[in-house]
Amino acid sequence: MSLPISRRSFLAKSAVAGSALVPYATKATAKRKPFKRKTPSSVELMEVGIITCGYYSHIESIWGRLINPTGEDNSGVYWPRQTGMVMTMVWDPDREAAEKFAGKYNVRVAKNYDDMLDKVDGVIFSDYYATGWWPRLSKPYLEAGMPCLINRPFALSISDAKEMIERSRKYNAPIFVPSSDEMMFETVQARHRLEMKLKEGAKVTGVMAFEPCGEYAAHGVHSIYNIHSILEPTVEAAGLQADKWWEWGLKGAMMTWLCNGKGDNPDYYVGIRMSQETDTNGWIMISTTKGRVFADNDHAGEVFTRYRNIFLPTCVEFQRMIETHRQPRSHDYIMAKTKTFLTGFYSHCEKNGTLVKCSDVPEDWRAPEVMPDRIPDDIF
Repeated sequence: MSLPISRRSFLAKSAVAGSALVPYATKATAKRKPFKRKTPSSVELMEVGIITCGYYSHIESIWGRLINPTGEDNSGVYWPRQTGMVMTMVWDPDREAAEKFAGKYNVRVAKNYDDMLDKVDGVIFSDYYATGWWPRLSKPYLEAGMPCLINRPFALSISDAKEMIERSRKYNAPIFVPSSDEMMFETVQARHRLEMKLKEGAKVTGVMAFEPCGEYAAHGVHSIYNIHSILEPTVEAAGLQADKWWEWGLKGAMMTWLCNGKGDNPDYYVGIRMSQETDTNGWIMISTTKGRVFADNDHAGEVFTRYRNIFLPTCVEFQRMIETHRQPRSHDYIMAKTKTFLTGFYSHCEKNGTLVKCSDVPEDWRAPEVMPDRIPDDIF
């Protein structure tokens, strides 16, 4: 199987040959030089490694085709190169899934999850079903100071979130924890419009949102992350009333937040309706004393246009983080939206959907996961 050519393809060969003899501790603490272009107009591609590609993953059918172009697919849609990145390695505990992915995108299959150290410029942790293992899977890469996209919902406990954030800080490893909605033009536009109203003296009086989703853990977070991106609220308490949290049968769910107003802005509430019964891709309406700010996340049109509008900005933001070695958003921002998500989960699972103070969620309380045996312990 031939590999895409990039600046490291030739330089890495000797290191690859000897990597099996390097003790794990040495590999995990290795320091890498950040990606740097030879010239501003260089056509060098940043090499990206993929951790988990099977089951329920963004990378196989969404980000993958944007990073490693597939040409014309079976439906006749042409996918050109759209980023300055190229996937070169993949690992998944399901070897068959990894080999299928490798065949589709022309990448190498890594034997061990930490085999990409010193062989790629950044790493994407993709599979929703592997969230509970992100702290252990990301550990060697964060300790090597590598840029990491750690897919939503990031952590299933506050303690897990703190562990990854502290490791990121300690080793200067930038992390990116995105919802695709956060990078969209509509979100950026709504944030700007709200800022203009606030500069004019407006006060936020409330927020309503609708999020189309069949479950809470992976897709309910879209509106949570998006509202955090636009308002950067201080969420005091949250509650989630729902018939279930998984199984793609979420017909009725309502999430409520109590937010502390900033400065002389009074406290206000946020309401998010979640349901799979919808004909829209979601919206957010922010009420202020000087009118409403509306973010419509609906994307009509053919497949390529929707992918370009929704998912490509996330890929570009990750590419920028690799090149600049700077996070798009702060660690405090990542922790804040993770706490809101986990407080809702805790409310649903433990408090019958009532409002719970974010500060009252035990740090070691762990949200349930769909596949508790997804990653075998013996790989660590």
